[in-house]
Amino acid sequence: MSGWFGSSGIRGPYNVITPTFGMKLGMAVGSVFKLSKPTYIASDIRFTSHILKAAFMSGFSSVSGSIIDIGLCPTPVLSFCSSLKDTLGIMVTASHNPPSDNGFKLFLNGGECDKNIESQVEKELQIELNRSFQDNSALSSWKNVGNSTFHESQVLIDDYINHLLNKVEMENYDYKIILDCANNVPNLVSPITFQRLGFKNILTINNKLDGFFPGRSSEPSSVNLTVLKEVVVEEGADIGIAHDGDGDRFAIIDEQGNFVSSTALINFFLDNLDYSNPEKNKIVLTSDCTKQAFEIAEKKKADVITSRIGRNRDYVDEEGLLFLAEPSKLLFPELGKWIDGLYPVLKLLAILKARKISKVMALYEKRNILRKGFRISNEDKERVNSKIDDLPTLWSGKISHTSTLDGLKLFFKDESSVLLRFSGTEPKIKIYIESFSQTKNSEILTELKDIFGLSGVGFDC
Repeated sequence: MSGWFGSSGIRGPYNVITPTFGMKLGMAVGSVFKLSKPTYIASDIRFTSHILKAAFMSGFSSVSGSIIDIGLCPTPVLSFCSSLKDTLGIMVTASHNPPSDNGFKLFLNGGECDKNIESQVEKELQIELNRSFQDNSALSSWKNVGNSTFHESQVLIDDYINHLLNKVEMENYDYKIILDCANNVPNLVSPITFQRLGFKNILTINNKLDGFFPGRSSEPSSVNLTVLKEVVVEEGADIGIAHDGDGDRFAIIDEQGNFVSSTALINFFLDNLDYSNPEKNKIVLTSDCTKQAFEIAEKKKADVITSRIGRNRDYVDEEGLLFLAEPSKLLFPELGKWIDGLYPVLKLLAILKARKISKVMALYEKRNILRKGFRISNEDKERVNSKIDDLPTLWSGKISHTSTLDGLKLFFKDESSVLLRFSGTEPKIKIYIESFSQTKNSEILTELKDIFGLSGVGFDC
């Protein structure tokens, strides 16, 4: 495997992301970062997290400075810690991947490390992977190795929650909330936060930490949230809230038990941001955001930048930044430089002011969206990629223009569009279709499946 970093860190099955790999990655990161301050590391509840964390810490401290393990916590807490301490942070997680996978995310001063840093780490990593165990030339002198210590995570979790609460003004409208934390580390933060806000009527599901993820898959997609939908309806709740495994993403179920699309949530926030400061009106939207999102931003006279999926974090230091959005991944600069799965939920509730979610979100679903992914082998990837290259010619009579900013996006003359790209974290092709009709979306998907030779119904993405 080469090109270790995908669109969000390094991920893979445990027979690839091994303890040996973790140690060598730690050495590579330690070689790139020679920091005077300690580095912080945390993990989610995956069974392999503790051993990969220990391996990374061993490799890192053998060539560089000190590293502090803050235990179990969501990725946003680690990001906040990296920002608070103005240093490097390492998160051991595979996010929404299955429990057999694991990986690493790197943060610097609160934000995910950029491509330049990732490239430097990959270069050093390849050197370490090629180095024999008998070659110890990279190691520090025994007198200069860094310390590896443990710091209780609860203090930092409390600081993070206080940071959240200081950034949002909310009244308690006596919402009835069903909270699904995916048997993972969001359970350590989200229930406490709502309790601190004064919400009395909270029911939690999948609230036991368990590395097998017995309640559901970590991806908070519509198909994986069947139980949450049912519980919302049965309990007469006002909202269902679901997190992914490491807590930097979220999903919303309305009071009728319907999944609220991530694109509708983006449109909602775009329409409710404070644009009063003309020097702070820059919006970053990824290429899979909807036509309605770009129309709302244009109506608000925002300065819009279109980003590749998974790369909007490259713009976190842009002057005048107001909002960065990718479906399921939202970044609010007033909170920090990281994608957060809880702060947007708090903002959502504060803006709604007890209005029915279903009625409000109907305003932001003007387009019909179909997002499907299909697992493919490396051999299939080459074949499918060649078919993608042929599409502009094959559909020349239907399309008005194309974009290659991120994979291939085709814009049809009837104002439909389709974005085709390969996943940056898993062996998948992802297809994002948008039109005024789900029938039209299904027709486009069927035609693409025939062209690419894809089988099955695919999965939501």
